[in-house]
Amino acid sequence: MTAAAAVSWLGRAPRADARLRLFCFHHAGGGASFFRSWADRVPSGVEVLPVQLPGREARYRERRFQDAGELVEALGRDLAPWLDEGPWAAYGHSMGALVAVGLAAARLRENGRGPEAVFLGAYAAPHLTPVLPPPDRYDDRELARLLVDFGGMDARFLEREDWLRVLLPIVRDDLRICASHAGAGLPDPDDERARLPLAVEAFAGLDDPLVEPGRVRAWERYAHDFRLTLVPGGHFFPREEPGPFFARLNRSLGRLLGEPAPAGPLAAPG
Repeated sequence: MTAAAAVSWLGRAPRADARLRLFCFHHAGGGASFFRSWADRVPSGVEVLPVQLPGREARYRERRFQDAGELVEALGRDLAPWLDEGPWAAYGHSMGALVAVGLAAARLRENGRGPEAVFLGAYAAPHLTPVLPPPDRYDDRELARLLVDFGGMDARFLEREDWLRVLLPIVRDDLRICASHAGAGLPDPDDERARLPLAVEAFAGLDDPLVEPGRVRAWERYAHDFRLTLVPGGHFFPREEPGPFFARLNRSLGRLLGEPAPAGPLAAPG
């Protein structure tokens, strides 16, 4: 592992003075820019570190991953200096939830030093029937329409074949990552003894057209300490309805920082 390889995931080296590092993993077809505004929304002691997967945005020339196990292995190897250096947590949105939990499980297996907590949003527990289609079930036009219908793509893309030629191969490779979840090293949901010894907090959008809250709740079989919070919004609630989501997330992040809980209403627990 080289410093350049490690920094390529984040675009920069993390700050040395951060009290808590929050590694953020984006959704299928997305990129690190999904988390662009988060640094201004979380407590000052938290350093938001959006993780950029290869093959998109600033890394568009790099080979994309297609296998969840290979991706988790690469992340654990390249980010190890910062995962081992101080307290960290992870947030994964949609496909990113699979990556975040897989990375946490891998770190616990390798050296017993997992994150302080894992936060995940808008993703059904992987032992359930997938809500996302296999990567090659739909042709380009059908896949593009599906993405538009649940808010994953602007409808203007439907009129731009040149844009679709860039985006859809990325989406298909990300769907291959989702389909390969068995290789990501997650605990066996049927073995209570294998559950992760850390806090997992899941978020579900009340108006999510793709993933209903009960399917997100099924992550409770992967961790001993689990909470589900329902928030307003659809599949991309951190962008659509950020207020209630960040109110709940920040309360949890503040607890990790040892700060007193702020007064005021919270989003409804599941």
